[in-house]
Amino acid sequence: MKKRRIKKVRLSSLIRISFLPSVFTMLNLFLGYQALLYAIGSKKNFKIAVYYLTASVIMDGFDGTIARLTKTESNFGVQLDSLVDAISFGLVTSILAFEWGFQSGYTRIGSIIGFVFLSAGLIRLARFNVFKEANAFPANIFIGVPIPTASMAVCSIVLIFGKTQPQTDMGILLFSLYIVLVSLLMISNIKYRTIKKIVLKNNLKALFLLASIIACLVIFPDITIPILTFAYLLSPLFFFVFSGKHKSAEAAGLAKPAEAAGNSRTEA
Repeated sequence: MKKRRIKKVRLSSLIRISFLPSVFTMLNLFLGYQALLYAIGSKKNFKIAVYYLTASVIMDGFDGTIARLTKTESNFGVQLDSLVDAISFGLVTSILAFEWGFQSGYTRIGSIIGFVFLSAGLIRLARFNVFKEANAFPANIFIGVPIPTASMAVCSIVLIFGKTQPQTDMGILLFSLYIVLVSLLMISNIKYRTIKKIVLKNNLKALFLLASIIACLVIFPDITIPILTFAYLLSPLFFFVFSGKHKSAEAAGLAKPAEAAGNSRTEA
């Protein structure tokens, strides 16, 4: 019986680090850590914690984009990014939701709700890595809400209500149901589009749009963050409605020539 030869692999090739993308990944982790300190530390300030998490989302977008542009993507970078996302957008966000929404009562239920969000986020990240490795879906499609967006969905509620935390049983119940809904969206099979592979015909328009969004984020963060978050959460519904109208218009356009051809035959 022949023994299988174990293929020797250079460890340095397995843990090859792309410096610039990894810098943004570690910035993501650092900002998430700062958000955690403001969520549970002595200088508790939920709004500043949300701002730090928003900056983490921006850093998370930069690391992948830079890796693709510089063609320095690596498996080590993918795994590192997933671990950092699990901490910043999973653990920190679940603690933020618990500290903000359940301090007036039902802390045991709050701990369960926070764990539901955390576990759904980790499942979402693991599934994303498996799909990416298998090339199961196009690069411009996400299956389920991405965990950074889910984190911003929780942060948006904190920004909208501010210091008016849930005090009544009904308020705590509604907040709990909202967290569960966001968690289910993460592990759902709903397709969300990403801007990774969108080809823009006019780069000036894209630059103007990006500059406008950044300006609004800097000047009006408490309004811009919830608007952008909820718009993306509802985007599959918008695509479904508009694609349905487009298909019906195409069907109507194809039916008219067929009717015209039929009328000409009867006249002949």
